[in-house]
Amino acid sequence: MWGFYDGRQPVLAVTDPDMIKTVLVKECYSVFTNRRSTGPVGFMKNAISLSEDETWKRIRTLLSPTFTSGKLKEMLPIIDQYADVLVKNLRNEAEKGKSINLKDVFGAYSMDVITSTSFGVNIDSLHNPQDPFVENIKKLLKFNFLDPFILLITLFPFFTPVFEALNISLFPKSVTEFFKKSVKRMKENRLQDKQKHRVDFLQLMINSQNSKEMDTHKGNQSKL
Repeated sequence: MWGFYDGRQPVLAVTDPDMIKTVLVKECYSVFTNRRSTGPVGFMKNAISLSEDETWKRIRTLLSPTFTSGKLKEMLPIIDQYADVLVKNLRNEAEKGKSINLKDVFGAYSMDVITSTSFGVNIDSLHNPQDPFVENIKKLLKFNFLDPFILLITLFPFFTPVFEALNISLFPKSVTEFFKKSVKRMKENRLQDKQKHRVDFLQLMINSQNSKEMDTHKGNQSKL
């Protein structure tokens, strides 16, 4: 075990397997609930990877049934579908007799799998780079570590509450608003449409929310 500073952030490195298991498994839910602060993130602070304390516990409890082995296996056909597309894209590029940019090909595969398993959105991002989802995901994941704002947050993390009060976030507001509106619209459409939807994370979370609401309603009725 040793410590060092990442800028102004003190970091403790641990290599002992038992201690790592204690932090990540045994006491993860009770003691080590928070992750490293990334600065002002706006409403994204409610994401499971960025939330803290009781908020993290509540979200984790809600999402836990979504990540069971059975639920994840139900998504395997979606992943297989895009694996076939990946092979097809590689074959098409190879037939051209030119060098292949594997970063673009596998990046497109990863993006297609994530958007499909998360939101049920079918995108061939390799051939549709102008798709709104593709463009906004790239903007969301693009970080320039030499950006003055990021450097300011890294060197002076105590400014984070000030930026949050001013509604300034690390993530572009146009991007977060796009996903916020898109997910809200997809959720409303699925709640209105009573047909059975394919399994993805959005549907599993909707089902989990509906199940908890029904349990709460039954509990209130039993009290009456």
